[in-house]
Amino acid sequence: MKKKIGIFLLAAILLVALSGCAANSSDNAEGDSATSDVQTEISEVTLDAGVISVYDMGDLKIHAYATGDALGDECYIIELSDALVGIEAPSFTQNLHAWKAYIEELGKPMDDIFICSHATGASYIEGLTVYGTQGAQDAIKNGSTFETTQGLYETFGDDFHGGSDMIQINKVVPEGSVTVTGVAFKVIDRGDTHDLEIPEANSIYTHMLGKTSHSILVSKEQMDAMIASLKDYQTAGYDLILSAHSAPEGQDAVTEKIAYLEKAEELTGSCSSADEFITAMKEAFPDYTGDNYLEMSAGFLYPSAQ
Repeated sequence: MKKKIGIFLLAAILLVALSGCAANSSDNAEGDSATSDVQTEISEVTLDAGVISVYDMGDLKIHAYATGDALGDECYIIELSDALVGIEAPSFTQNLHAWKAYIEELGKPMDDIFICSHATGASYIEGLTVYGTQGAQDAIKNGSTFETTQGLYETFGDDFHGGSDMIQINKVVPEGSVTVTGVAFKVIDRGDTHDLEIPEANSIYTHMLGKTSHSILVSKEQMDAMIASLKDYQTAGYDLILSAHSAPEGQDAVTEKIAYLEKAEELTGSCSSADEFITAMKEAFPDYTGDNYLEMSAGFLYPSAQ
């Protein structure tokens, strides 16, 4: 029962992130499609808990930490020649220890971190400046992120660092350009969450993409907004889309997800029940994971069947 509650609460926070996209969908891409000159070498480091994939772009590296935890979380470290900047934090004790030890092994100071949706492990980042939007700060203090994180804490117990160990944003940043420890970011406000463009890496961080995973869908309007955001990603020409719930993905994942959403919209118009929609989606996307997300989508799209 606790596991089911945990999965439901995770879905709730993903839904908040996606709903935020609907309110801020398509005004963030600038100019024509970007042509990237970024040359990337990729290597892996196995930790005591999880695996780090290092994307070496020369003057900048992205360390993508696949925690392997019960929620499939992923977080990031941006490395420059003399400093580190974090994006999100792990949630479980073993991962937090491994993450902290890895940062120490890099031998560079990490004084700054962006927190969007995964506000866990405050005791592991004492003294750091924690960046985020006003909406994210409010959501963590007493809004949707707080409620979801506390629910997961009740589900998993002290091994999950919610409760009194929740991270709080102490440096609110507006939408737009901000430079942190020499790294230029563009903050894109998504309501209770935010995306982070990293121009030097031709990359963007968002809460969730997932090339071959079902998404949580609540309405045609939300699907339209998601498609608009993803088309912004195509216009920007990002090399990497960094996500809190999957390994970094490329433009192929963006193209795939747009096709997925367009098919979902088509089937929403032609299917008359939740069960019919689920069956049709599974036939259209037989190799997709995340059946629980698909079932939740069906519940939102066909509420009369509940």
